Amino acid sequence: MFVCCLLIAPTLRAQDVTEPALKAAFVYNMAKFIEWPPEVLPDAAVFTVCVLNDRQFGEEFERTVSDRLFGGHRIAVRRVAPDGLFRSCHVLYASGITAAQVMAIDAALAGAPVLTIGDTDHFVQDGGIARLFLQNGRLRFEVNLRVARRNRLQINARLLALAARVVDGPPGGRP
Repeated sequence: MFVCCLLIAPTLRAQDVTEPALKAAFVYNMAKFIEWPPEVLPDAAVFTVCVLNDRQFGEEFERTVSDRLFGGHRIAVRRVAPDGLFRSCHVLYASGITAAQVMAIDAALAGAPVLTIGDTDHFVQDGGIARLFLQNGRLRFEVNLRVARRNRLQINARLLALAARVVDGPPGGRP
């Protein structure tokens, strides 16, 4: 049932919802299909979503998750700087960053169970895990499965089936 909601929800119509609100809901729902290593989210842990360079997304995400739990965990939203400490995040949403910044984040997070989501054109090819993009008025996503595996994250097959594209190769492997 939830997969159907994920399919239906991503249509963007200006009169219905803003792009940051749609992305916030999408990221929250996408995270439900990711499995973090058990030691990363012990019972009392706070699920931390970090936001880089997108104030509107951060505000919308806070509205989206207010009064919600993520797998029984309280959710915290934190703004981070480009040279921030990303390893304390469970999800890092980065907007409008350069290829060099994506590669630097990828290097900093190598092996760390952090779901990186961005919106720049070559985000997954440069080392990010998931990229959100608009295509024909619909919010779509692509996934870099190799980086997810390296960072010890398991992505549910139902989510992968909905991806516009799944990349499973080395960084820099642009089509």
